[in-house]
Amino acid sequence: MNILAHLLRAGAGALLLLLLGAGAFLAYLLAVAAPEPDYRDRQGQLAGAEVLASYPFEGSRIEELRLTSSSGVRFEIALRLPDEPLPGRPLVLLLAGNETGRKAATLIRNPGGVAVAALSYPFSEIPYRDWLPLLAALPDIQRGILDTPAAVLLALDYLLARPDLAPEQVELAGVSFGAYLAAVPAALDARVDRLWLIHGSGEPAQVIEYGLEGRLPTPWLRRAVGGYLARIAGAEHLSPERWVGRYAPRPLVVINADADESIPARAIAALHEAVPRGTEILWTPGDHVHPKRPEIMDLLSAMIRERVYAAASP
Repeated sequence: MNILAHLLRAGAGALLLLLLGAGAFLAYLLAVAAPEPDYRDRQGQLAGAEVLASYPFEGSRIEELRLTSSSGVRFEIALRLPDEPLPGRPLVLLLAGNETGRKAATLIRNPGGVAVAALSYPFSEIPYRDWLPLLAALPDIQRGILDTPAAVLLALDYLLARPDLAPEQVELAGVSFGAYLAAVPAALDARVDRLWLIHGSGEPAQVIEYGLEGRLPTPWLRRAVGGYLARIAGAEHLSPERWVGRYAPRPLVVINADADESIPARAIAALHEAVPRGTEILWTPGDHVHPKRPEIMDLLSAMIRERVYAAASP
């Protein structure tokens, strides 16, 4: 009886490993083989704008909405309309971290008369700590990342058509994870007057590999996993160094942290080397941006506000 039980357990274990291996291979094929999307086709036409909430917030009014495209792309957005807008009604559209999403509209400190909108990505929160759910979610995560430029383009269609907004100055700011994606819609859409890449870099595979130090002890394994995850994230299609040249000659601001523990210096240098001449490159003190670091949120907000106000001045 004990021998039979051991054999059954051994067989079940072998079957489980086989199924997990097959699942991993299937996820690899589904995720890595994705071609570059047709961003304009995925943008589609605005099919719906559902208001989820509306409330006053610190001298402004916030609307939370769900936008739906005729292509099937769907995402949520928060719009913060100032009670006393600047002349020309400037707009800052934010792509922030995955977990921050549309909440970033409330994290810009003291925007004054500047309207602020922030997108949540068209995929659910990534289950970083649970590898089996993460494995199962990889194709959907990749699809959502590749759809993010289309979501930004559709958001611009919606925002610029609002009679209570109608901005004459549009600033697109990619922050942290968003800094790896924002250059694509900015290059594709001439309505973006200035692009901000904040606490991002080039070479996403190197960034992922760097983040695996201390978790995977073998360098070659870190490189392999970093390259694999970067391909899943669509880095070969979306990496900013591929797009910043196409965005030129419009204004571009790149901001990095001088002691960023999340990004290796070589990846930051790769972005700085790729940007066109005349790009404004700025540094903030300390580590990577985080909502729990109010001093860096204040500094970044002031950098953005100063330049937006200057552009809005007659």
